[in-house]
Amino acid sequence: MSARRLASVAALGALVAACAPIPRPTVLDELEHVRAGAAAVESKRHAPGAFARAEKLRAEALAALDRKDQSGAQILGEQSVAAHAHAHALSRVARAEAAEAEAKAQGSTGEASLAGLEAEQARVAAEIDALDMRTKVARDAQPVIPSGKADPDREKARLAAARSLALQARLLCGAARLLIAPAQPAGAQAASAQAGDAALVAQLDEATAAIEKLDADLAETVGAARAIPAPIDQASRARAGCLAALTAARRAATPVTRAPGAGDALLAELSAAGTWSPVRDDRGIVVTLRGLFAGDALTKAGEARLRELSRVAAAHPSFPVAVVVHTDRDVSAREEPAWAARAEAVVRALGSAQGAGASLTSQPIAPFLAGSAAPVVDPRGSERARNARVEIVFVTPETL
Repeated sequence: MSARRLASVAALGALVAACAPIPRPTVLDELEHVRAGAAAVESKRHAPGAFARAEKLRAEALAALDRKDQSGAQILGEQSVAAHAHAHALSRVARAEAAEAEAKAQGSTGEASLAGLEAEQARVAAEIDALDMRTKVARDAQPVIPSGKADPDREKARLAAARSLALQARLLCGAARLLIAPAQPAGAQAASAQAGDAALVAQLDEATAAIEKLDADLAETVGAARAIPAPIDQASRARAGCLAALTAARRAATPVTRAPGAGDALLAELSAAGTWSPVRDDRGIVVTLRGLFAGDALTKAGEARLRELSRVAAAHPSFPVAVVVHTDRDVSAREEPAWAARAEAVVRALGSAQGAGASLTSQPIAPFLAGSAAPVVDPRGSERARNARVEIVFVTPETL
């Protein structure tokens, strides 16, 4: 091939190479993928300034490509991808700040609503106190009409009812004392009570004094040589006074910020177990146990039952626990220490059954001797042994 022909071929090759398109940098394809994603949509909404800068760099990269400046298109494309990432980060920050502002606004609304509820609770409590006072004044203004004399059989029935009411009063006042000042002996409670509890302590002390007077009158009635009417009216008033003290203690401990139904939840839990048969009375949730003792000692089965109840108590620490021991016959003064020892054994079993490192120090537990004043079957019948029982009472701490 001649030199002239070779020169022509070389010139044609150079011309073809000069007319060939510049390869598109791969970063521009990556940039298009970024722009099509959800992050870019979010950036455009929450960080429009940063998104606009990223788009400006993209336009400059495409313009460089049109000028056949491959290096410039590559650099500008990479800068645009980085700018889009920065815009996405700013959009996430902006979205978080907006969510925080919304949460703060909702919190302020909730606090205002709570303040309104607390004010409403205070108003309702004041109305209840005023109504209680008006009721007390009206009741005190009414003359007390005594039950009057009755035949011997009726008086005997009244005496049994008065003893039962006296027991109920003691248990109700005992439950109230567990709620008001559980960690101290009765004599020190009034002196150490907080100012907000002083009225509750005074009310409880008044109800307790009424029980002591009732016990003295019952003893006089039983030991009198002549017939003395049973203090049935006095017993009814003593029970009502203790129930009022317990109700006042619960009302004082019921905040508007706590969800209602603590007693319902405990009753449902015990019922769902299928082995306790719990009931509810004025004191709270009651589980009745029988056959805990062999002589004066707890049986292994009894200890196992108490361990199960102890776990329930630990799961509901706001409920003080009362252990009430009932007998199937009248107990003499000589026998009382043995029955008191049984009650203490139940208390110890409940306490020691807590897990390692746990205790009932923050969950008061107290024993009560009920004697035979509250039978559940005929004390003279063939099933009178059922009257001997132990009640584990979870004292409901609140009105809800």
